[in-house]
Amino acid sequence: MQTIAAQIKSGDLSRFHLIYGEEPYLVRYYKNKLKSLLSNEGDDMNFSYFEGSQISLPEVSSLGSTLPFFAEKRLILMENTELFKSSNEAPEMLAGFPETTYVVFIEKQIDKRNRLYKWVQKNGCITECKTRQERDLLPWAAKYMRSYGKSCSRQTLEYLLSKTGFQMDMIANELDKLIGYAGDRQEIANADVDAVCSGQTVAKLFDMIDAVIAGETEKVFLLYGDLLELKEPPPRILHLLGRHINILLQIKEIGNSLAANEAAKKIGIPSFTIGKYKNQAKHFTKNELLELLETRADYEERFKTGRLSENLVAEIFLIKTLTKCEKNGTTIK
Repeated sequence: MQTIAAQIKSGDLSRFHLIYGEEPYLVRYYKNKLKSLLSNEGDDMNFSYFEGSQISLPEVSSLGSTLPFFAEKRLILMENTELFKSSNEAPEMLAGFPETTYVVFIEKQIDKRNRLYKWVQKNGCITECKTRQERDLLPWAAKYMRSYGKSCSRQTLEYLLSKTGFQMDMIANELDKLIGYAGDRQEIANADVDAVCSGQTVAKLFDMIDAVIAGETEKVFLLYGDLLELKEPPPRILHLLGRHINILLQIKEIGNSLAANEAAKKIGIPSFTIGKYKNQAKHFTKNELLELLETRADYEERFKTGRLSENLVAEIFLIKTLTKCEKNGTTIK
């Protein structure tokens, strides 16, 4: 089965799609792309939208079983139904739809053990929108700027990401500000980034890990509150913390075997951040970092399967991390 990107490029689309994941920009992009390809703007006769866990499957079934009206396709778009977390008759309903009916699910949480998930996996296309790495975000951001007739060096893009973090919505917002600020000027430089970009996600993550190392519990949670104010959802913060810890682990494994620039390139981080990561990595053992990653993965799984709420997922991990660091003697007194 082709990926959703390949299907969009070829025009050969599956009839059933599930789109979910931690990168809202990509979720929204694929949702809007499928909607534009599978329906005509203003055609309410052949497009139906449902949202929330209280949707009526009989109503969906009735619409989905109806042939399109003076059109080739009927599209049903459903968001946040929680059907991929519960037992239901959706697989049988979908199996009975005519070939002219297309269904797109947009979900925040799914359980891969769910019967509907397995049915769509077999009969349609499932797209998990994961957080992009810097190596993927750099060409994407460059292409975004080129579409507006702007350009900048790789170093300036790395500098931008060091301020914004790695959420594509945040990056796109800051790029829009830069493009507007540059006016008729084509080249965008570091000075422009300093002038207009306010993103602080990455800086606050560094500060948060520093506070964990120092055992400053109050500061850790003040910084966590700052990230929430920057519109970073708790599951996303948990992911970013895991990513940060994984970088520290890679720094630990590389040691002094590579020069700073080579190490940064191998790990996939801006070269000017390598010093900060090294300073933090020296306060942890390899086993401590592995334990933290295992704990993070456990809480991420609890969230994805609905056993832990969005509001608690990152907070409990931070408490566990602080406790573990104090117990293992990692904390600097």
